Amino acid sequence: MALLGATLNSSISLGIRAVKRSLLAIIDDDEPLCLSLVDLMRSVGYLAEHFTSAEMFLRSHHFLNVNCIIADVHMPQMSGLELVQNLHEQGIMTPVILITALPDPQLDDVAIATGALCLLRKPFEIDSLLDCVERGLA
Repeated sequence: MALLGATLNSSISLGIRAVKRSLLAIIDDDEPLCLSLVDLMRSVGYLAEHFTSAEMFLRSHHFLNVNCIIADVHMPQMSGLELVQNLHEQGIMTPVILITALPDPQLDDVAIATGALCLLRKPFEIDSLLDCVERGLA
């Protein structure tokens, strides 16, 4: 099936960005924000699924199939940082972009040391998020 003159497995040119049909997991206990991010990612050509907790994501059938994860740092039960650690302990190196509203300046170093690809502070620029996603999928 053709999509904008390209097959589903090829890149789709949207403006200056080349978007691949990669699967993203959006994990945030703030469901309206989570759904907004899913809508955003789908609007630029990504496949995206939302999860309201890290545990829900880890129990899903998408767990091993996602190409990139966007997760909130501060969530009940398992945090975004703990999710990154959990994945790495299992040998799963899926790129994780962490998002947070926390002002803690040390969090940047902790996130990178844990193995997160990016840490973005809410509210963040859409282009910053898309740049991190593209880096994770490169």
